[in-house]
Amino acid sequence: MPLSTTHALVPVAAAIAVSRPLAHWRLVAFAAVAAMAPDLDALANPMFGLQADSIYSHRGFTHSLFIAMGAGILAAIIHRRLRVRPLTAAAVVGGAMASHGLMDMMMDTGSPVAILWPLSATRLYADWRPIHGGELELSHWATQLPPRLETEFWQLVLPMLAAAIVIRGFRALIKRFA
Repeated sequence: MPLSTTHALVPVAAAIAVSRPLAHWRLVAFAAVAAMAPDLDALANPMFGLQADSIYSHRGFTHSLFIAMGAGILAAIIHRRLRVRPLTAAAVVGGAMASHGLMDMMMDTGSPVAILWPLSATRLYADWRPIHGGELELSHWATQLPPRLETEFWQLVLPMLAAAIVIRGFRALIKRFA
């Protein structure tokens, strides 16, 4: 799975790419937390002794598009605190959280994702899985983390931020000549 911090960069990159002026920091911060939140289910396995295929274990129900929609609805309810319109709050936060499950589905390692829960408990992979990585074992995190960070930087972080900057520049160019 991509590291939770990498998931948090999705709304940051989106804010760089499309918001005008740059989105309020409260919205971006809330969306970044929402993008990381599905990985809280990784704590359920050791805390409650869940089986790996349980819907409540890692990559289970918290990675669902419907849970992301619920987070979007919550954001719409508290939109004033985020200093945006309700629809903007819902779309940004819901989209940020949904991106987590979608990115995990595109990993070439790890377990599949219950992206359609509660309609289906079936866990799915994407047909196209270009993101390389693996599970981090707590006992070996010091040796596994540096190469993992390097891989995610080159495969996800740099392309995501570069695309955001290019999109923002292109939009500014169009606006200038329009």
